[in-house]
Order: sequence, then C-alpha cells, then structure tokens
Amino acid sequence: MKKILISLLFFLFFTSQSYACSLLTVSIGTPITTAENTLDFLRNYNAEIFGKKTVRYSTNAIDYCEGSSLENADLEVLVYDSKVVGINVISSDSEIKNEIYEFVKNKIGDPGEEVKSDNWTGYKNLSIGSLIMVYSKTDMRGEIFEFFEITNSEMMDYTSSDEIIDMMG
Repeated sequence: MKKILISLLFFLFFTSQSYACSLLTVSIGTPITTAENTLDFLRNYNAEIFGKKTVRYSTNAIDYCEGSSLENADLEVLVYDSKVVGINVISSDSEIKNEIYEFVKNKIGDPGEEVKSDNWTGYKNLSIGSLIMVYSKTDMRGEIFEFFEITNSEMMDYTSSDEIIDMMG
C-alpha cells in the first residue's frame, strides 16, 4: 500500500508539470521491461550479463525532456537487478551556468535563489516521502558542476558503488 501511495504521489507530482519530460515519468523501482518503453536505450540491459551489479546508462538529457533547459546536460539512469534505482541529470560543462537549476526550478521545485550564485556549492534536499531528490553543485578543480539526483530510500544503496558498470545510452 505504501509503495502504491508513493508511486501515485510521484506520478501526480511530475505529470502535472512535465508532460514533455519523459525522464520524469519513470518511477524509481520500475521494472526495466516497463521503463524501456519510455527510455528506449534501456532495451540494451541484460540481467544475465550484469547479474547483481549496478549499470549506469548515460545519454543526452534533452532527448528525454524536450523543451527543457537541458540542451547540454547528461541523463544517467542506474539499473540494478532489472529495476531503475536512480535517475541523475548532470551538467558537466562548467561554462554553462544554472542549466540544471532552471530544470529543477521549473519541473520539480525551486531550490532557492542562493544556489544560482556562481560560487555556491552544496546541496538542497527536495525529497518527498521516501522519494529522495537532491540538487547540488560541486567544485571540482576550480570548476562548478551541477547535479540532480533521484532515488528512493529502498534503492539508494545501489546508486553508489565501486562496481558500477558504465554504458552509453
């Protein structure tokens, strides 16, 4: 019952604001056979090959969120045991300012004006119930990178590991 309620909240929250943003319509915990209908690159997932390892697929975010501000961002979808365990949107070009911020503000909720500052680093927790959503900026060698990560408390442990297998979407 709790899982149904969380899925319903996720669906209602995102579909009301993001019809053209299919990456937000895939719930965390969705079986890969369902998620591949929206995120077609997941058809390459093979449970027999990957077993109990997390696989991270990367592709262009704009391809799955038309009309958004994600022209230069990457989409990462993490899969473990034939389920979507995480969705990340990453801006790895430090010259592009606040691309992920604008997306999060327009599609999820405003993380606050202070995060727009060029020098701001840190994170903002935008979680709802057991759905964990975090907007962050990180300084890496003097350059600022933006991230938006979605997972849930049940799947969070599978989103970070030394043994993540990287695949192109």
